[in-house]
Amino acid sequence: MDGGRVAAYGFQYQYLRTLEHLVGLLEQAEYAGVRVEGAPLSEIATDKVDFDVVDHRGNVRLVTQVKSRVAGGILGGTAALGILLDMIKGESDPPAYSLLTNGRSDQKSSRLNQVLLSAAGTREFRAQLEELCHDAPQRRSQIAALGDEELARLRRCRVEYDVRDDGEIREKLRNSLRNIRNSARLGLGENSAGLLVGYLLSEVFSRAADISGERANFSVAELRRLILVDGDTLARTVGSLDWGVVVGPLPRIPDVSRPQVVNPIIAAFPRTLNRATRFVSLVGPSGIGKSSSAALYISACADQYDVIAWINCETANSLHSDFQVVLRALNPASGQGGNLTSPEDLQRDIQLTLGRFPGRWLLVLDNVLSIREVEPWVPKVSRGDVILTTINSAAPAGSAYVVTVSAMEREQSVELLRRRLQLTEDESALRRPALQRMAEELGDWPLALELGAGYLVGCGYGIESSDVYIDALRTRAISDRYSIPAGYPQTLAAALNMCIDKLEQRIEDGPSHAPDCAAVATHLLFMSAFMGSHQIPAHLLLATALSNAEEEAKHLGPLIVSPDIIRLGEVLRELFQFSLAKNDLPLPAPKEDEFAEATRTITVNSVAQEIIRLRVAGHPDLPSSIDRLVGHVERWLRASSEFGMTERVRTIQSHAEMLLTHVEAAGLRSERVALLCGNLAGPYQLLGDACRAERLLKRELEILQEVAPDNEALISQTRFMLAHMYLYSNFDSGRPHIPGLETTYGETVKHLEYVLYVSRGWAETYPKAAMKFAADIRTVLRGGNMNLDGLTELNYLAEAFSDLESRLPESNYSRELGLIANAEKRIREGRFDVAESHCREVLRSDPLGWPNAEARRLLIESLARQGKWDEARREVKFWKADPAAPSLFRESILDLIRNVGQACAETLIAGDSSALPMMYELVGWPDLDSFLHLGSPEDQTVIDLLRQVCDDISSQQ
Repeated sequence: MDGGRVAAYGFQYQYLRTLEHLVGLLEQAEYAGVRVEGAPLSEIATDKVDFDVVDHRGNVRLVTQVKSRVAGGILGGTAALGILLDMIKGESDPPAYSLLTNGRSDQKSSRLNQVLLSAAGTREFRAQLEELCHDAPQRRSQIAALGDEELARLRRCRVEYDVRDDGEIREKLRNSLRNIRNSARLGLGENSAGLLVGYLLSEVFSRAADISGERANFSVAELRRLILVDGDTLARTVGSLDWGVVVGPLPRIPDVSRPQVVNPIIAAFPRTLNRATRFVSLVGPSGIGKSSSAALYISACADQYDVIAWINCETANSLHSDFQVVLRALNPASGQGGNLTSPEDLQRDIQLTLGRFPGRWLLVLDNVLSIREVEPWVPKVSRGDVILTTINSAAPAGSAYVVTVSAMEREQSVELLRRRLQLTEDESALRRPALQRMAEELGDWPLALELGAGYLVGCGYGIESSDVYIDALRTRAISDRYSIPAGYPQTLAAALNMCIDKLEQRIEDGPSHAPDCAAVATHLLFMSAFMGSHQIPAHLLLATALSNAEEEAKHLGPLIVSPDIIRLGEVLRELFQFSLAKNDLPLPAPKEDEFAEATRTITVNSVAQEIIRLRVAGHPDLPSSIDRLVGHVERWLRASSEFGMTERVRTIQSHAEMLLTHVEAAGLRSERVALLCGNLAGPYQLLGDACRAERLLKRELEILQEVAPDNEALISQTRFMLAHMYLYSNFDSGRPHIPGLETTYGETVKHLEYVLYVSRGWAETYPKAAMKFAADIRTVLRGGNMNLDGLTELNYLAEAFSDLESRLPESNYSRELGLIANAEKRIREGRFDVAESHCREVLRSDPLGWPNAEARRLLIESLARQGKWDEARREVKFWKADPAAPSLFRESILDLIRNVGQACAETLIAGDSSALPMMYELVGWPDLDSFLHLGSPEDQTVIDLLRQVCDDISSQQ
């Protein structure tokens, strides 16, 4: 266990004991409260007081220090006495001192408390203490130097050894709070049990962190007010309070409890010393409330866990992305800079981190197909619990305890309708029969109830119109009987379709100068059905409804619709008022003041998406609409990749995967679909998942050859990428071979011959495009560590592309590549200042992708070789931390660490320590272990040596 975790564990124990003591004062009228970390200007040294107890006059009645030990650790009597001797120094003279510890006692510990409780005279008391410390000369000297007043203070000291673990302390706190709230008739159930302890702990911590000490005093009156907060308030605030415990997209805590689902989960996770990971599988159809039930469990039991993580398993990419966030939360050093990690490496890191985590953790794996899909991510031995939600009741449950989530109980349905229709208690009692009839017709199905209430509210109706709604619902359900997936109530499809019908009825007839919000909202809803269900970029959907071919041709990046044309909020309000969609977590943005409009997202229930797809199937405009959607998803994905917004890349990748699944099922093929495949391949290749990237590129090429055989540019780019991947894997001696690739040597030659043929044909008409292919392929075949000895066809192609490049006018791109090649050459020659100049010239044009990464790498290396360590280190810090840095290009990062690390080592060997901070920066590169396998054996050897040097130097300091 590292020092940071030990310190965090100690603080957690300290504040648990502080809160426990404060709660205990509620029944003792003579005390006013505690002061966390002592008084603002403590009479006793600040580090000797963890909390003190004061009365209503402000007098200190008890001074306490809390000492934690790791499990099994001992706090011996001699050490405890030393702590007490420090505590009694100073001008303050409280009636009592205490030392609280979870450490184990030894023989001297018991004897120490006996001596402190004895009625012996001063001389005998001192002698007993000296006898206790007969084998500790320093402690005996301290005792001998004590005056009579200090000995009197020492008599008022006590040592309390408490063998309870943190979980047992929390459980006692929960029981105490439950008694207090029950006495006030507020209760402590699913809405507040776990939240209250977590919030009160955060309050203690915030007071401890107040450097001024002005908030140190935590009064009994304030505690009572916080304890007696209503459960709804606690439920509404979970996930928005910064407790540092919930990681991931936790949904809103439901405002209607369902103990019939939550209680079995609680029973499946009893407190135990067994370290086997425990699983609960929540099984039921979509829209039945599985995710909400998991959220209710969190609200009830959040205080039992040190970390709670929510993982969206809807796609492989969303699962990978959310686990990456969890790993960064558990181990911040693993994720700085937003680097991507291969699924295999991340799986291993998550298993190790969770298995070693000293506290208790909970994972909620949402939208899982089967437990076998996620078991490899979770250690079998740990202090963790796992909740899975799945619609697949036939999937093997493995070791999971299965809880079937069914429709709500009638009283819960009525309560949900009452809240959504905003009825008072009196109105609810008066309209109870109508509420019950509506709940019955909607099958007590949570999603159907939300849609039904949304319909009434959106239409401006009240519960008095429910019978009219029910009649219409029954009629619609008959016509919608083929529009509902198996296992769902027929009225669910009817409720959804009636909301959509009403939305469409709001569309204005006739021409208008401004887009119609209802029409745009309807289009957004229909297109959202072909995306993932969470974090759907709202502006992406908006662009599909409003953009045209002319706008798309002028602008290659994501299209953000100006509020002068239409306000996104007004469009979404059309969906929200019928409960057709909800707000979701915003997309990550590189800077707070940029891309703000592009961050808003929505979520649509997955069964609602399925019903919508059934509704729009066969519409003549659907293929063109989906094709336009594909185009906009491709734009967002490409822009996110080019600008290094890796978190956004993950989110858009997940939607792209889901969209391609629907496109494949519908048999739709177009140039846009092909382009999306190609741009999905890029990040996977940079991740090290070359086989997956190759499959996407082959699919792109197949579609292009079928639907756009004349698109020579896109076909050439795809063929070049496939050839590059094969060459990289088989002939670059500086990189490891990639097993599993299907492309052959013969196919690679044919790919490059095609590109050569096309490029030669473009020499007159499209010289810049021809130059880009010529420069790229010449760089691959003649650059780096490429070994083409004996490969006649590839050597001929290398010469042919070099010849073509020499006959074409220079472009900005070819000039950048030339400057990069020259910079590398000048570094080999020792002309580092010239190399620096070349690199800065490239970066002034702000290139995207690989040229940016290589220019930055060579700039840092040239600065390091000139001894400009501060400048070089600033560039490294930018690359590690800035979202706009080329963090996806890990091969360049490995080359950087190897070459600059060697320069650092040479400087240190020469007796100059100025390179040491740079060496620490390099070996501390975020997530380095996860992509070391992408480097050569030489890379790994050099990096291992650099780490060893840093460790040796650190151990000597």
